[in-house]
Amino acid sequence: MTFTYKEPDTNNEIELQAEPEDYNGEQGMRIIFPSKDSFVIVEKDGSWNVMDDDTINPEIVEAIGKALQAHSRYNSQT
Repeated sequence: MTFTYKEPDTNNEIELQAEPEDYNGEQGMRIIFPSKDSFVIVEKDGSWNVMDDDTINPEIVEAIGKALQAHSRYNSQT
C-alpha cells in the first residue's frame, strides 16, 4: 500500500510504501522509503516499534504510525 506521512523535522509530505510482513510470528509492516533502507514496524499496545533497525528516529516512527492508522481508517471496508 502507498501512504503519505509528514516528516517531523520539515513537515514535508513523503510518499512511502508499506507491505505486510510476518516478524517472528507477529504482524508487521515493512516500511519502504524512496531513497533509504526499509525497516519493519510492529504495533504493540498502541505503540509502533521498529523491530530490525535501532537507528530510526522515534519521531519518524510515531509519524509513520499515525499515517498508517489514518490510511487504514479511511480505506477500511465496513
